[in-house]
Parts: sequence; structure tokens; C-alpha cells
Amino acid sequence: MLRRATEGEIPAVAALIAAHPMAMLAQSEDWLREIAGGAAQGVMVWDRGGVDGVAVLDWAYPGVVYLINLGLAVPVRGEGQALIAAVQAHVFGQMGAHRMYCDIAFDNAVALAAFRKAGFVQEGTMRECWERGDGAGVDCHAFGMLAREWRARG
Repeated sequence: MLRRATEGEIPAVAALIAAHPMAMLAQSEDWLREIAGGAAQGVMVWDRGGVDGVAVLDWAYPGVVYLINLGLAVPVRGEGQALIAAVQAHVFGQMGAHRMYCDIAFDNAVALAAFRKAGFVQEGTMRECWERGDGAGVDCHAFGMLAREWRARG
């Protein structure tokens, strides 16, 4: 189940993100609390009995949601697709967004395949769009999906 993180879960969310420095953009607990408290943003927890995954969302523009981070605490076959599907339903269903986009590190083959399988379209490449923990700039591929594309997938 995908749901909003509670205040008490923010440290676990931050730790999950920090545990994946090659794939997720680092965020402080303070920043996550700020995002979690906003009416238009969200720190979402994939709950299969705890903080089993996370999705961090923010409105980039009216009708457009930026998926900042998405990840599982322990990767399990098929669970990534289930999490992406739940995020799509939340963003396009509950939030009523027209478009969702994200950026994926060029060398994250698992995430690239997962988002393609979920119907996202690669829209371009952004050079050094964020820094990993070691300070190295990371090229990312931009992926996007429109609400009508999500609805057409049924």
C-alpha cells in the first residue's frame, strides 16, 4: 500500500534514501519533513509491513509532478513494478496530475528498464543533473508519462 509518511517515519525514509547513494538523490530529514508537511507535495511510504519503499513527489508546475526519488528497502522481483504502478495511480488518480516525470541515473539499468516497462517515455538526457555522495556529477535520462498514456494502459 502507498500512503503518506508519518512524522515518525521520516528518519527511516531518509535512511532508505541514504542507503542507495548511487541511485537516489540524497535528502536531509529536515528537507523531507518540509516536503512531507506540504499540501501539494508528498513523502510516500510503500508499506508492506513497514517502510518498505519510498516515493518523494513534488509539483513542478501546475498539473506536473516530479518524482524526485523512488526506491525499495529490499529489492524483490516484481515489487518495483508494483510500487511504480501505485505511484502512477496516486499521481494521476488522487492528485489529478496531467504529467509525471523523473530523472534516472544513466547507469541504473534496473530503474531504466522498470520505468520503460511501466510505460514511461525517455525524453532526453541531462548532463550532470545531480551529484552522488562522492561529489561526482551524474548524467541522467529524463523520463515522462502523460495521464492519458497511463489511462490507455488500463
